[in-house]
Amino acid sequence: MDSENQVRIPNGGYLIQDEYSAQDHVITEIYPEVSSNFSVTTILNYCKEKMLNPYLRLLSIISLRPLINMQEYSPIVDFINCTYVVFSIFFMVLGYFLQYMSCFRRDRGFCYLVPNSNVFEEMRNSDKHIQERICYGSTLFSFILPSALHFVAYLHAIYVIRSSDDDQLPILMERVILASSNLSNGFVIQKKLMRILSLFITVSVIWMLMSTISITSLITEGNIEFKWIPIERSTISDNSLKILLVASILWRDMVEAIIISTYCLQSQLLISYLFFLRERLLQYAVDPLNWMRDVEEFKKMLHYLNNEVAISISIFTLVNISYALSGTLWLFKLDFVDRKTLPIVGISVLIILLWISISAIPFIQAIRLTNACRMVKEVGQQVRVMPFVHSDTPRSELDSVLLYTSSLKIHAKLYNNVITGSCFCFCIVVSCIVLLVLGMCHYLSF
Repeated sequence: MDSENQVRIPNGGYLIQDEYSAQDHVITEIYPEVSSNFSVTTILNYCKEKMLNPYLRLLSIISLRPLINMQEYSPIVDFINCTYVVFSIFFMVLGYFLQYMSCFRRDRGFCYLVPNSNVFEEMRNSDKHIQERICYGSTLFSFILPSALHFVAYLHAIYVIRSSDDDQLPILMERVILASSNLSNGFVIQKKLMRILSLFITVSVIWMLMSTISITSLITEGNIEFKWIPIERSTISDNSLKILLVASILWRDMVEAIIISTYCLQSQLLISYLFFLRERLLQYAVDPLNWMRDVEEFKKMLHYLNNEVAISISIFTLVNISYALSGTLWLFKLDFVDRKTLPIVGISVLIILLWISISAIPFIQAIRLTNACRMVKEVGQQVRVMPFVHSDTPRSELDSVLLYTSSLKIHAKLYNNVITGSCFCFCIVVSCIVLLVLGMCHYLSF
């Protein structure tokens, strides 16, 4: 039996103890960072403990997975899980409501008038239409529609991940590790893959920290008015509302960052899976039929990513790009209605960069996945002309591989459209041209 038990040791390694040798206390000290002679089970368990399991617990925190997982059905556990989902949804809705009450816009911050203006002082002394002097503009486009789209994307992510028959991420990681174990440099590639996956999680954490800094800076800049709540409120209630507002905004950002990172992780695993399949076909004389079956399994996982997970990502990206463009136009004073809000230039630029970065990452991953799909479609021709590896393989089987790979229709999709690098670069070029023309026509000034 190949089953092994792991025990963590202080310097980052693991103690792997075979079940049959437990009586003799025969223990082998394992360091995955420096050695490459491990079984597939050992490496897979190491990857799960180091990266996958903590990330799955993070998904449970935002209600994408059950908070408590049990093999057997328990009414109490089921009630706790359902209650936590309801609480998460309620807190999300409360955050949308508090943002409207405080007139906090995600693209530019609090829409206050300039404190030194005479109009502001005059309206401060008036006890009528207090909120109108703060939340001017379109409530529908500034608050209702962005919040509704964000909420729909969150609900869809919960439905997709919870309604799937199995856990896509753990199964995908297992397949990738198994596919890479047969390569000559499989362990080195596995270490590189783990570093890339950890990088996506690290970037998500950094994004949330930078978002926290920007929100906290905006809130501590001045007084905050809450609609329907008297201005003359106590310090405790005022601080409580501010803390609740910050917590709800950070919860919203954390949910979005984790869902987008889930898409990026699955995309990266699919990219690596294709790379491993390609290398296995090029390095070894494998059975073409079994190799085609593996590609068919990849197509199922790609279909899940394109037609299930990508819907939430597309909605999030739509809202994020809108925030980035709206904040940019407002910073350049091209918003003909909101000319009275005083921007904090450094924080405003940070907010715009945050929205641009979280919008671009899914597109970059989709482009990389499409390029990997194109690479596999071309591998049939490479195999057909290789002189040594497949010299003993019948030409009819190689012709079948060539015909199969050339007819593959695999690519990454967002907004139900194929995402390629040329399209992405074209959009960037058009945006730069528009920005340059606006500057030439004196719509932009510094």
